[in-house]
Amino acid sequence: MQILNNFCEVLSDERALHADLLALSTQKKDAITKNDVTALDNIVKGEELLLARLNNLERLRRECVSELAAELGRPAEEIVLRDFLSVSPPEQREQLTGLHRELRSLLERQIGINEINKRLIESRLEYIHYTMEAVVGGDAVPYQTYGAGREAARPTRKTTIIDQKV
Repeated sequence: MQILNNFCEVLSDERALHADLLALSTQKKDAITKNDVTALDNIVKGEELLLARLNNLERLRRECVSELAAELGRPAEEIVLRDFLSVSPPEQREQLTGLHRELRSLLERQIGINEINKRLIESRLEYIHYTMEAVVGGDAVPYQTYGAGREAARPTRKTTIIDQKV
């Protein structure tokens, strides 16, 4: 069945692109950690290219789903991998099951590395925000002094690097 061959090919191509995307995400983590803005920019450009290719593959995957839905006389929204497996010969069923397992693993790892990258970026942004506030004095963190009873006293002055005009 040609539709099954096409579906397997699309999933195989998606698996390869997701593996490449995961590798880029790992490189991104290193670039963020090292503050390597040039490498980070190149990685983001590479991710954008991979995502565009993944979007094209996703369109092809949806076409395969629509074809199978038409053959089965069901709406495309109801078609799941199990439907492809039910009409597949045993060797293709094994291939589809393997591709599904690998894609699921790649996506779970991608989610994990994305969470790490998100936290690293948020940490860097917080540091930049803190530094900028210290430089310009907007909502800068005030010096904390303690009163006789070790209670925090009212701030006496703001921490700024640049003198303020009085």
